[in-house]
Amino acid sequence: GLFVAPVDLWKVHRRVLLPIFHNRIIEDYIEVFGQQGAVLVQRLEEKVDKPEFDVFQFITSCMLDIVFETAMGEKMDVQHNPDTPYLRARNCVMSIINMRLFKAWMQPDALFKLTPYAKMQKESIDLTHKFTDEVVKNKRLDAENGISKQGRQDILELLLSRDKDLSNRELREHIDSITIAGNDTTSLVISYTLLLLGIHQDAQEKVYEELQSIFGTSTRMPTKEDMNKMDYLERVLKETMRLYTVVPIIGRISQREIKIGSLTIPPGVGCAVIPLVMHRSKKLWGEDADSFNPDRFLPENSAQRHPCAYIPFSHGIRNCIGRHFGMLAMKSILANVLRSYKVRAKEIQRFKIEILLFPIPGHMITLEKRVPAG
Repeated sequence: GLFVAPVDLWKVHRRVLLPIFHNRIIEDYIEVFGQQGAVLVQRLEEKVDKPEFDVFQFITSCMLDIVFETAMGEKMDVQHNPDTPYLRARNCVMSIINMRLFKAWMQPDALFKLTPYAKMQKESIDLTHKFTDEVVKNKRLDAENGISKQGRQDILELLLSRDKDLSNRELREHIDSITIAGNDTTSLVISYTLLLLGIHQDAQEKVYEELQSIFGTSTRMPTKEDMNKMDYLERVLKETMRLYTVVPIIGRISQREIKIGSLTIPPGVGCAVIPLVMHRSKKLWGEDADSFNPDRFLPENSAQRHPCAYIPFSHGIRNCIGRHFGMLAMKSILANVLRSYKVRAKEIQRFKIEILLFPIPGHMITLEKRVPAG
């Protein structure tokens, strides 16, 4: 898909996908964000006044329902049925990819194929591909037969309507990439945000006051206009992504000779950009770089900052195409949760770096029911 395609193929696919991720089109999915956020609030009710639990498991189920519905038009109801063959297969593939990334002897295909993990990976990939292939085939048949549904189109339908020359395999790769990238990264940012607000109660109260000023005692779903007013929550999200950059390492290949100080990087060299380190640099962020301070992202504090000092969505022409989708989904889900519950959490002590950044032992929080004033 788009994330690992070579440059020539990437240019073609990016040109196809970019209009589909236009703000106006993504805003059609706000209703889905709100509906699934409301289901999440109901599911979290069982955790009120109970021992701490890993909220990531709840958030990722919610985001999967959002991504399946917006990408493929499929209502999977993962939130009520989290243990499906598709999800088990998907999680198996991600675990094996993570393992191979950090075990050099597992990276050569010749060696990997000698292990039982190769068979597990193939079976799991075949299962996920079978599911997506079936959806793609049915959507293409509908398009060829002139069958169209009323209302909003999902991303797969938009792809088919804009470029009928895309093969079923290309469509599957795009949808699978969106399903993985749109779920895991967004779910992690939401979970880290809840952790940080559970630690920093003063910031949580400011978020709650902002939400009260927008919604009052109403439990209605957030609209685009509501989310445009969530200035403090947006700063909290940005500060969360700075402190806990969920994609901690970005790989790139130099396209030309680059000089950095006395160092010369020739073209064609693999490079690792490490936002996790850069986002905590005291040179860039001051002596309190390790502290949580959402007001770093007030306009007057951001104005003089170098544009590459903060790159949670990467930077340049290969930046994250779904950043607007992600921000709207995160605001909507957090607005639903934080209007309903007060969160408490302990300081994060340890992490593990895989493809993504995870806390050890997890995103552990406790919940109390909010009682709105008045």
